[in-house]
Amino acid sequence: MDVKVNDISSVKKKLEIKIDPETIKKKLEGIYNRLRKKAKIKGFRPGKAPLNLIRRLYREQARVEAVEGLVQEGYSTALAENDLVPLAQPEIENLSFPEDESLITFEATIEVAPVFEIESYDDIKLDKPEIKVGEEEVEAELDKLRQSMAQYKTVDERPAREGDVLVIDFVGRIDGEEFEGGKAEDFTIEIGSGRFIPELEEKLVGLESGQTYDLEATFPEDYHKEELAGKSAVFTVTVKAIREKELPELNDDLAVQISGGEMESLVELREKMTEYVTSSKEAEARNRLIDELMEALRGKVDFELPECLVRDEQENALMTMRSRLMSQGFDQETVEQLTATGREKMAEEARRTVKNTLILEYLARKEKIDSTPDEISAAFQRFLQRSGENPQDVFERFKGRESELTGMLKRDVIIEKTITFMLDKATGGEPAGSEEEAAATASEELAEEEPGGTSEDAGSD
Repeated sequence: MDVKVNDISSVKKKLEIKIDPETIKKKLEGIYNRLRKKAKIKGFRPGKAPLNLIRRLYREQARVEAVEGLVQEGYSTALAENDLVPLAQPEIENLSFPEDESLITFEATIEVAPVFEIESYDDIKLDKPEIKVGEEEVEAELDKLRQSMAQYKTVDERPAREGDVLVIDFVGRIDGEEFEGGKAEDFTIEIGSGRFIPELEEKLVGLESGQTYDLEATFPEDYHKEELAGKSAVFTVTVKAIREKELPELNDDLAVQISGGEMESLVELREKMTEYVTSSKEAEARNRLIDELMEALRGKVDFELPECLVRDEQENALMTMRSRLMSQGFDQETVEQLTATGREKMAEEARRTVKNTLILEYLARKEKIDSTPDEISAAFQRFLQRSGENPQDVFERFKGRESELTGMLKRDVIIEKTITFMLDKATGGEPAGSEEEAAATASEELAEEEPGGTSEDAGSD
């Protein structure tokens, strides 16, 4: 076998591979002998038909099988002989296998990780901020808890006001014509939540239950649906119900209720919320330090990024964005418009993320940072918490690909340990916060629930 490696760029290689006649002949003989044992040919017992007859009857099948096997074997051998580790599946081109079966030639284009050095990073110095939690911050979080536990009672004796939740039917029209997505029934909106276009939401104040109104409003110039941006519309709104929000008192009973009995007093709840705010601010501070650290590291080195990694990172970000928008009630068309609008920004973020990851992997190798089985186990538990899946479902999803799951968890552990190591060096001590601390905050116990419906459409902003 003959292999020639051509550098298309520092991270892109083209392998020109030739499979010699002797290797081809040996491969074909093995295929024909195997087919001969199974072939059912009239007049011959299995395995007794002449090879010349087998070759004539099964030539095309044997050629296809030989090419598939030899291309894969040749590609794998070429990688091993040239110490190449591809980052994705190869692009196979210009495959040739002439009728005389004298030679197989093909080209395989691959992308590999960039090779670079960071000579020194001891000069990166970061200031670790002092974390202070004010009483007003704790009170604000306690108010959010009260809001999440709010009850609603229907009121008929007064018009709607700020903070009320309305149940409405509406139809939007532009120049007398209904537009797509501008119609809904039993739509729930809290006045002041910012879910409608601003001008329309302001005009909900003062409406009365059981009445129908024609409200004129203009879509913002930067509205996510370009065909509606800046246009004036008339919304026919029927108020079906006005619901007044009633907040629970901030007392021991609320602490018991919101914690499921784990806390018995308001004092305990305040302590828990103080821990939560502190932990949140530590996590925010740590994230800011990470951003500063990575910006400094990126400034120390320049290298070409493998496009396959950038593409995968961008697609993962787009998939996450689509899933989030769909869960918020946006229709498919709006989701696609929003993701299309954000594609350029996501491409830039993907390139930054890939560069960060490659730098951190380099530093992990240089500093000999590795993972332990206990750390991988802990990472798996965090993975389960984030995904909301149970272990059996995860094992089923990765059945036959267990090494992929382990590799993913190991990589996450090493990256996190490398970040912590670098922050420690840059701040001259233990960095503020950590992933584990952030994951253990009180937010899991005190999950916030938004009152009212969550559906969205063109009438909402």
